[in-house]
Amino acid sequence: MTCEKEFIMKISMGFLVLTGIVHPGCSKDALQKELSKDNGVKNVQVLADTGKVLQFANPNVIIGAAVNVKLLATDGIYRDLVKKQYNSISPENAMKMINLQPQEGNFDFSDKTIENVALDFGKKRIHGHTLVWHRGLPNWVKNLETTTLPNGTTRAQQMDSILSRHIRTVIANYDNPASIYKDNNGKPLLKSWDVVNEALDDNGDYRATQNISNGEDKGSIWYRTIGKSYVQKAFTYARKAAEAQGDTDLKLFYNDYGHEYSAKKLDSIYKMVMALKQITFNGKPIIDGIGMQFHININTSLANIKNALIKMKSTGLLIHIAELDISLNKPGLPFSAAALDAQKQKYKDVAMLYRKYVPANQRWGITLWNVGDKDSWLTYTSNTQVDAACLFDLDYGQKPAFFQFYDGLNLDIPASY
Repeated sequence: MTCEKEFIMKISMGFLVLTGIVHPGCSKDALQKELSKDNGVKNVQVLADTGKVLQFANPNVIIGAAVNVKLLATDGIYRDLVKKQYNSISPENAMKMINLQPQEGNFDFSDKTIENVALDFGKKRIHGHTLVWHRGLPNWVKNLETTTLPNGTTRAQQMDSILSRHIRTVIANYDNPASIYKDNNGKPLLKSWDVVNEALDDNGDYRATQNISNGEDKGSIWYRTIGKSYVQKAFTYARKAAEAQGDTDLKLFYNDYGHEYSAKKLDSIYKMVMALKQITFNGKPIIDGIGMQFHININTSLANIKNALIKMKSTGLLIHIAELDISLNKPGLPFSAAALDAQKQKYKDVAMLYRKYVPANQRWGITLWNVGDKDSWLTYTSNTQVDAACLFDLDYGQKPAFFQFYDGLNLDIPASY
């Protein structure tokens, strides 16, 4: 059972303390939960589960989560929460190139955790993430620019061949007509892919120049070797691969961040996807949708979020809020009651704005990144929690933001939005 939490907040020694009363239906071990591991225990009040389930909040808004394969296999609480709350799952890392093709030409599809979970948990929708990215690459790809080329081959031809083979092989695996991982209509559970991820920089230009930071290149080897046509090529290869498997319904997305804070990037994304929309294969556009990540914070402008949604909606493509989390503050600063209040309101605002400005027939849904603060990419150490950006806390208990987000999905939308 997941216990809903009633938070009673006060500030002590500069840090947020949560206290409260135990209600029937919650065991004693539900007490003494920590919201933050900074300087002392943060006690949490726990209530009985209200029965609110995100996947049932609004039939016109699919709710998903980025999931950790290891936790799905080893953590029963995490697994049960994924089963209960979401009707779509995105593998956080399991489908990136570094994991699926660790050695050139040697593909590894042995881990079936995602597919089995989707099948066992009511045939949930799978959103693939991601086919082409400048990060998450195996070393053999990262190092190609310094290797000797085969006779008669250009670097662009070499990389184009790698791009095509990877996309073709991965899509064929998950779209295999003989696969057992099907929905009730006999269609693949994997319904969509982030084909290209984060091709553009914050200034709206294509990522290009090599810039190594923490072992990862902020530039793009795909752009440096193939040119900007790699984006169009990737979508074309993906569409061709799906059609070759008889999958005429696979939805192909361009995924990126910064729509809400960079006007130049927003405009560049718009122009890029509109150009891709004009390109067809077998009479079908090679792109179906836009992933708007929305890694935002409590101070992100609602006007900017609204403007971004309206701009992307005007493309006529599907709109996926693809990686939603809402950061409380800059790393290292203590959490506050005011920050938690702002966070829960912002979660509600995002849900309301999505419903108001994106028509139901253009909604691919909202995917949370991640399930809880414990598995969040905004990580914490054993001593200090860096942030608390998710709907569930370190023990996967519901935070105030959970209930406001739920309300934002189903309550009437005020005219003020």
